[in-house]
Amino acid sequence: MTNAPLHSQPSPRHLDVLWRDQSWTMTAASSPCGRTAWIWKGRAGSPLPAARRQSGVGSIANARRRAGDCPPYPPGATYYVRSGFPIQNSKFNIQSFRRAFTVLEMLVVITIIGFMAALALPHLPGMTRANSMTAALQQMMADCALARQLAVSHRTTVYMVFVPPNFPADGAPVNELGSYNNLLAHQYGAYALASLRSVGDQPGQANPQYLTEWKPLPDGVFIAPFKFAGPGPVPVSAINTLSGTRNTFVILPFPNNLSFPFPAADAVGPGATPFKIPLPYIGFSPLGQLTTNNDEYIPLDRGSVFYVTNTVAATPNEAPPGNATNNCNIIHIDWLTARAKIERNQQQ
Repeated sequence: MTNAPLHSQPSPRHLDVLWRDQSWTMTAASSPCGRTAWIWKGRAGSPLPAARRQSGVGSIANARRRAGDCPPYPPGATYYVRSGFPIQNSKFNIQSFRRAFTVLEMLVVITIIGFMAALALPHLPGMTRANSMTAALQQMMADCALARQLAVSHRTTVYMVFVPPNFPADGAPVNELGSYNNLLAHQYGAYALASLRSVGDQPGQANPQYLTEWKPLPDGVFIAPFKFAGPGPVPVSAINTLSGTRNTFVILPFPNNLSFPFPAADAVGPGATPFKIPLPYIGFSPLGQLTTNNDEYIPLDRGSVFYVTNTVAATPNEAPPGNATNNCNIIHIDWLTARAKIERNQQQ
């Protein structure tokens, strides 16, 4: 006797032939009443295959139908049906079909997901603001390191220049008017790296150039207004709540005694003369130091900046008020090494 597993194309009743020998065929089928069944089909009087006898069911010779079976199967053969019964032997491991999810179970899962989402949604705006501030700090840190690297490698002073809070009202570059107007929307929040001289320039013949594009800070973050122009030094403290220590920094406004071509190196004003305006800046020397010989601080603020049509000045709005000093986020640049680090309140 030869025993071999066979597979055939599904028919309306028998889905797959799983076992066949000279007398019996075992088939996975869907019974008329909708139940999944394992069916052994053979000639009347034929002994049940050894694999079936090992399952502990016993011989069913001459059995036409059992109690509880779905009626009726086609006559002319012996059937044995047992719904959801797995047949196992040394050669085969046939698993019963799994039941799908009910509508009630799906509704319960959807309700639980909705409840958890409702609990999490109120915290998303705060997470977004925190992510924006973290991204702004990391961006400024990376560009301060880039400015120092360019100053050392190019052997020239590199300036991190900032878009001024007030644009000159009496003129604009005639060849860079589009860029000039676009930067009006980034007051308090955009900067670039520039140099006024290059290696090999003759005395009195400067060759200014921009080393990077103008980069805006992430939405909702801008540089604190008192850094551009203020009544004087502003003390800001960062607190470690665990140790109780407080670090106080005295922040001075940006220097703005140098004029730069704006918004590009080839900007030309009325009369075909170079268009230059004073810009706030931080200078990085070829020695890897700051040109001011003092530590520099860039305080970042949360909120928004309002721009009024047909004006050249923007109005910053802190949210919440005073967070630049009460909940500080500061880029601290050491003057001797020109390396930057982050100063902020720490909760440990």
